[in-house]
Amino acid sequence: MFKIQIPLAAALLFQIGGITAFAETAQPNIVFIMADDLGPGWVDFDGSDPKINTPNLQRLAESGMVFSKAYSSATVCSPTRASCITGMSPAQIGLTTHIPGIAGRERVAKGNPSDADTLTALPLDSPSYARELKKQGYATAFIGKWHLAGEGSQKTKNGIVDDKFHPEHFGFDSNIGGCAYGQPASWFDPYKNGTIKNRKKGEYLTDRLGDEAVDYIEKHKAVPFHLSLWLYQVHTPIKAPKDLLKKNGGNAYLAMLESMDMAVGKVLDSLDSNDLRENTMVVFYSDNGGHMPTKWLADKKGSLLEGGIRVPMAVSWPAVIKSGSETSVPVTTMDFFPTFVHAGGGSTEEIKQLEGLDLLPLFQGKDKLDRDALFWHYPHNRPDVKYFMGSAILSGGWKLYQGYGLKEDALFNIDTDSMEKNNVLSENPELSERLRGRLNKWLKSVDAKFPDSEKSPR
Repeated sequence: MFKIQIPLAAALLFQIGGITAFAETAQPNIVFIMADDLGPGWVDFDGSDPKINTPNLQRLAESGMVFSKAYSSATVCSPTRASCITGMSPAQIGLTTHIPGIAGRERVAKGNPSDADTLTALPLDSPSYARELKKQGYATAFIGKWHLAGEGSQKTKNGIVDDKFHPEHFGFDSNIGGCAYGQPASWFDPYKNGTIKNRKKGEYLTDRLGDEAVDYIEKHKAVPFHLSLWLYQVHTPIKAPKDLLKKNGGNAYLAMLESMDMAVGKVLDSLDSNDLRENTMVVFYSDNGGHMPTKWLADKKGSLLEGGIRVPMAVSWPAVIKSGSETSVPVTTMDFFPTFVHAGGGSTEEIKQLEGLDLLPLFQGKDKLDRDALFWHYPHNRPDVKYFMGSAILSGGWKLYQGYGLKEDALFNIDTDSMEKNNVLSENPELSERLRGRLNKWLKSVDAKFPDSEKSPR
């Protein structure tokens, strides 16, 4: 009973002002597991194909809350990752597309007129939830994919472009795996990653990252800790260990999913064996929609349709969240910053650029947040991979897509049309204009960037 009462007391404290006088004894551990390019429908807890084998994610979901309308703040990885760290939208940060590798550098060199200016690293003076947690006495670690530290990593020998932009400069005490890479140079040891020491030739990267996570938990179990475990799974190239390939009938994608799930299992088992599970918040999330499509959603990664921005999400925190819970309240990337910081006993009152909301009310069973719209902005055109410039607003089940003449403007009711087949823009002129006005007001408020060849709607 004592374990349960402590975090609940902390929840009440940080909800009414971030008072830390006696929250120090109640701080939960926080583990943030993020997958890469994983869309809904590819894990067991959201009604996926029976061939998918993710029992540990199912275990995590059953012990907590599933978010059926979780969104990423961007259609591709780097902007979402920056948004996670800062609690700001990609448009406000000014980092609005994936940080270029070779192909991106070539487009920029050719003076591509259809790309807006975008940052190639997360600015060092950006807010960071890790820094805020350190202020509250947390040990902090980053393990996995960063992709916020410079362009052109594929031309390096070790993924390091400029190490001053690595996780350890954003409040993380340690970093294993986080550099400029957007995908692994090698899924198998030797990893060709300057932030990972090679250990055993042929070892699989996800196995290694899972082991490192367990090692971190074991070494820091006596203090409040935060671990960001951002897996490279299931980004291309699609490769998996031979034993899992065989188990999954030669299907490398299913094998990668199972490997990812095994890493999650290692974390949960370690928390259980060290009696830490009750007061540990474990989040599972993805950085954008999948490169493998979701059967019940339109499109996939790179699109502002639901398949590009809807992601699987589950949160377990047994001391606070009722097991078997589910919510359909829309949540987004920026919400993790205030949620983590407040859970640790900190305050976000002075971080004026923060755009996210604390998810604690949902954890406690409430059915709404103090927000009635989500926004997106992608000011880039990549016809080669069918990524197109657009902005969007989601409010009350209605989503307005603004295509700037490159794609058709559209209005969808995603509650009744999740495949976004029925554009009802012309039938709802007043609603469309009201949503357009709100979207453009937001674009102006965050100083959203546009290509020089395009006119700003503001």
